[in-house]
Amino acid sequence: MNDEEKVTGKIESVPGNDELPKDELPAEEMNSKNQKTREKSLAKEIPPHPKGKKKLIIILGIAGGILLLAVLAFFLVNQFTTSNSNQNSDDKTIENTTDKEELKKLYDELISSYVASGKSEAEILALLEKAAEKTGDQSYITEKENYVAKNPSYNLAPGAYQGTQSLEIIKGNATDKLFYTVDGNVPEKNSTEYTSPISLPIGETTVKVIEVNSKDVSSSVLAGKYILTSPDSNLTAEELINRLSGVWYKEDTGSALQIAQTTFREYIPKPLSTAGGDFVVVSTTENGGTIKISNFTVDGNNQGDMLVDVDLGAQGDNKFSFRYEGRDWREFTAAEYLGGNQYRLPFAFAGSDIMTMN
Repeated sequence: MNDEEKVTGKIESVPGNDELPKDELPAEEMNSKNQKTREKSLAKEIPPHPKGKKKLIIILGIAGGILLLAVLAFFLVNQFTTSNSNQNSDDKTIENTTDKEELKKLYDELISSYVASGKSEAEILALLEKAAEKTGDQSYITEKENYVAKNPSYNLAPGAYQGTQSLEIIKGNATDKLFYTVDGNVPEKNSTEYTSPISLPIGETTVKVIEVNSKDVSSSVLAGKYILTSPDSNLTAEELINRLSGVWYKEDTGSALQIAQTTFREYIPKPLSTAGGDFVVVSTTENGGTIKISNFTVDGNNQGDMLVDVDLGAQGDNKFSFRYEGRDWREFTAAEYLGGNQYRLPFAFAGSDIMTMN
């Protein structure tokens, strides 16, 4: 046989294991292939693990939050840029204007926009000074009070009173307008305008008021709470004073009270402090009332007038409670009366357990 016949001769190759018929594969390899087929089938049938879904939801939530923050940031930056752009535009227009009358008109418009947008008093006054300097019109300075509303006041101090009362609101400036509410809401320029005294009914009423001047500038809100009680069967002022008069103590703090016909004094031993002043009865209830201490003084420092609510407690228990305006109730016990304006305390106060009424 020559070389060509050797090359072209039919060569019979032996198939590898991959080409063997299924029934001729080794048992071990057959088992391996069957196992892989079952695993693929199971993978298709088993749904995704719940943790995978939870992770996906968390990721989507975070992504949504980031997107929302990005949109919000864009909006705020855009607002700030627009505001600055408008301000810069106004400033540039004013700087480029040489006509005095036109310049005054531009400043008037800018001042009005400051007031309408709620700019602070300091910002408005600074702009008025600049307007006076640039235009040469000193009326911006002399009339600056017109751009800051004065505060109103009440003819009746907030507090507790006996019987119905008539409340007057006093303007800070006679030409201004007053707007008020009695439902607890903050008053606005479309609230009820004050034109005559307000009748306060029995019960609790909170009156809030603002003053608006000719430049449409509003004052801060003035609020007052009034508690009115029926005069029927209430104590008289004299009865309340008589039941309060004497020396009272609070043993856990070592504090003592001296209450006479017109004076109220509290002594606190650590460190030794004195608070109080002369008082009058403002109103009474069936078992107490309210007194007003004029020029309430703490260790020589005048704090102004102070309202004090009083509750005499149960009849014969020798106790009474009081609270300074805006503070918590405190209960005191009557000291033992020894005669001669002297009272015995259950503890030593300033070196002695005897206190003498002044």
